[in-house]
Amino acid sequence: MKVQILAGVIAVLVLAGCESRYNPGNWGWFGGGRSEPTLAPRKGYVDDSDPRPVIDQVVSMTVDKVPGGAVVTAVGLPRTQGYYAADLISTYETEAGKPAAKDGVMRLEFRIVPPRQPRPVVNQASREVVSAFYLSDQALQSVRQITVVGARNQVSSRR
Repeated sequence: MKVQILAGVIAVLVLAGCESRYNPGNWGWFGGGRSEPTLAPRKGYVDDSDPRPVIDQVVSMTVDKVPGGAVVTAVGLPRTQGYYAADLISTYETEAGKPAAKDGVMRLEFRIVPPRQPRPVVNQASREVVSAFYLSDQALQSVRQITVVGARNQVSSRR
């Protein structure tokens, strides 16, 4: 009996020194946070270019008030079917990478990835793509107008 208890205590002490999932010291919230080295530059990467083209047309956009900010939703119309990975990208940003307004205008580009091979056009409804962007109350403080930009047009909403 004493041998089993001694073996159990030794096993617990050995596991406590490890970085295994059996170590109770590693049972933090969400599995515990670990700091790992990274090769990324301290101030981030400087490449600001998004390789995705701007969508052909912006059909519509709405700004809906939500707790803590607003959600900008835009419907775009690419030239053919098969486009994917749509995002509204802020043209102006703060040093911290947060969206910002310039002269009271928040400008969002509707960017999307084209298909590898052109696809036939069936109808407008089958080509429409929807994307949304959340803006916090802090980001909206100096905003008077929100504009979503496409290649052939832009749609704006004012306060």
